Amino acid sequence: MNNYPSRGSIKAMLDGLSGWLLCFSSAIRRSIYIIGAGIILISFSAMFSAIFANVLLRYIFDQGITWAYELPQLLFPWSVAAGMVLASTMKGNISIDSLVNILPATIQRIVLIAVNLVIGATCVGVLHYAMPVIKASKYTKLAETGLPQIYGYSSLVFAFSLIAVISLLNIIDYLLSKQTVDRNPENNNYS
Repeated sequence: MNNYPSRGSIKAMLDGLSGWLLCFSSAIRRSIYIIGAGIILISFSAMFSAIFANVLLRYIFDQGITWAYELPQLLFPWSVAAGMVLASTMKGNISIDSLVNILPATIQRIVLIAVNLVIGATCVGVLHYAMPVIKASKYTKLAETGLPQIYGYSSLVFAFSLIAVISLLNIIDYLLSKQTVDRNPENNNYS
């Protein structure tokens, strides 16, 4: 009697595993999106509130909040970093894909996997070469609050590490998804 699994059961097991990986990838992508959107909401709300309060205090009492001018130095880099992450999760980065669109679907997948490998490697390189600057920024303090500037510079680590993760998730999606690659400009245009 043969104790080896049948070809159909192996295929079913691999399909189940790839389905699970695609669901896991989607869940991570959703979590990253929510974190990025939350950072944008919080940072812009805090900057707007502080600057608005400062303007009111200047006009009403002729005195302002001096630390309100330093808040954008810490929070605006986080807004930009979170925006980069959001664009990456939606695959809405700026791209010129006229050449890719005319290729067959299989070649498109290969090109898109290669592009995501380059993006991931670039992000890892940026993180590697930015670390000395980020480490040095903990010794530079803002004048009014005395907070180290590492709080603003650490947004680099957030953005580029998550974009590298998203590139890996994109590769998983392109390798395991049985759907055709959606390269219709109307579906990917966020302008």
